[in-house]
Amino acid sequence: MRRRVLRAITVAVVCAVTLFSVPLAVAVFRLYRQDEFRALQELAERTAVGVPANVHDTRDPMEVPSTDPGTRVAVYDEEAHLVTGSGPARGDGPVRDALAGGTPARQLGDWLVTAVPVGSGEQVRAVVRAGSPADGPLRRAALTWAGMAGLAVFAVGAGVALSVRSSRHLAQPLEALAATARRLEGGDLTARAAPCGLPEADEVAIALNRAAEHVERLLARERSFSADASHQLRTALTRARLELESALATGAPGPRDAMRSVLDSLAAMETTLGDLLSLARDLPERAPLDLGSLLTEAERRWHGELAAAGRPLRVLVGEGLPEAVGSPRAARQVLDVLLSNAAVHGRGVVTVRARDAAGVVAVDVEDEGPGLPGDEDVFARRRHDGGGHGIGLALARSLVEAEGGRLRVSRRSPHPRFTWLIAGGREGGEP
Repeated sequence: MRRRVLRAITVAVVCAVTLFSVPLAVAVFRLYRQDEFRALQELAERTAVGVPANVHDTRDPMEVPSTDPGTRVAVYDEEAHLVTGSGPARGDGPVRDALAGGTPARQLGDWLVTAVPVGSGEQVRAVVRAGSPADGPLRRAALTWAGMAGLAVFAVGAGVALSVRSSRHLAQPLEALAATARRLEGGDLTARAAPCGLPEADEVAIALNRAAEHVERLLARERSFSADASHQLRTALTRARLELESALATGAPGPRDAMRSVLDSLAAMETTLGDLLSLARDLPERAPLDLGSLLTEAERRWHGELAAAGRPLRVLVGEGLPEAVGSPRAARQVLDVLLSNAAVHGRGVVTVRARDAAGVVAVDVEDEGPGLPGDEDVFARRRHDGGGHGIGLALARSLVEAEGGRLRVSRRSPHPRFTWLIAGGREGGEP
């Protein structure tokens, strides 16, 4: 790119200098030529003032004034014969034109010639002829052209220097963007393009940085959700395995019922996997949520497991709930995590209640257990050292916050309660 910019600016400067210099050089030559004719005419007029009435008077012979070397002045009588001075013995075209009353100025061969009549009208009694070499204006113009050529070379040099600087100024931001793109291509998602002050390049840098941040977020979400999916699938597989082991150990229910139960668990696993993969790859969804249907599905999924443990499940939906928006897939996973947490770590009756909380929908999930331990963060992921509380609650919070909602512990003990505040339908609203 630098070479193209340098070549383009250099060609533009050379063309501009050429288009300006050539007409100017021609104009300068014409100016010097006109100036030479004017000087010859003034010389002839000064000489004509001193021409006597009788140019053939031998008692007072006429003398022409001294002139610069190379300039010739001559006086001719009314018959176009040379009287005095330096010139052709017989008057040429300019002399004859002057005898006719004109004031000619022309180039004859290698000479610039002008002639001035002495007298007026039909009483022209003499003619003064002045001439100079035709190369005089050309020599003066050549000196001027040399100066102009020097200025042109300086202008072209300045243009080349400016083009080098401009090409560097234009190419460096693009080279930096290319380097950043190569780092991103190599897997360095922390690479970011720095602003350079060039508006167009800065816009590209901003777009590239946004794309890099978006890709980084997507990859982070996919890594996180891969772990989350494995956790959710292990939970579902454990549930299916326990059902099969229970059927084999007790002999009841029958094989068909056991297989039906396992198929239901496999269908739930398939739904969970599809939901988590979609949530990992797609942007947050803002669509109206049918809480009644979502809670009915959750009740159907968890009623059997809780009933088998002798624990009732109550689902209560308030009247006139505000509009709630979000992703049904995320909502299913959040409800499953909260109900699984109550089923595994809680006791007694599990209650799910949807209510109006100051203009937004709140979903409470509580049980009759003794409560949560201390002030420990129950949403922290389990660490390698054994700290944290597993991946389920962390997954639920990340899903809720990705949809613009909030998930918190509204009561730690007794009877712990998790409250899920769902984003409302108003634009840009915060629950």
